[in-house]
Amino acid sequence: MHRLSSNATLFYKIFLPVFWTTVVLLATLALWLAPEHYFGGLPLESLRWAMLLLLVAGSATFWLLFWPLKRVEANNEYVYVSNYFKAARYRWDTDVERLSERNLLLFRFGILELKGSGLFGSSVRFLVSKKLLESFRNDYPGLV
Repeated sequence: MHRLSSNATLFYKIFLPVFWTTVVLLATLALWLAPEHYFGGLPLESLRWAMLLLLVAGSATFWLLFWPLKRVEANNEYVYVSNYFKAARYRWDTDVERLSERNLLLFRFGILELKGSGLFGSSVRFLVSKKLLESFRNDYPGLV
């Protein structure tokens, strides 16, 4: 069994969004609920709206970019996809259309396209570990 997704998947999917959202939400609540004299009498209206915008924009980015990430493992017959709560198994020959890679900013995403709709939809996105994917391709040439 070869893992194709990066170890960083768990960090980007769960830990970073939870930590970041908690810290920014608490800072936003502090700015909105605390009286201005706690901040030396500075006018806080612009800062309050900026923090709220940062919270919404950051949460939306995490939701769109990192929440769809899955953990992907494979062997010569099956590919296993997990969102850390549920897992699905697909056959390479009958269920998988293709595996492609795309670069977006600092990340390299793998996209596993299925012939039909699976447990996680017809397209599964994951962070690619270049080293692990090359090892898989060397062990099973022509499969991917």
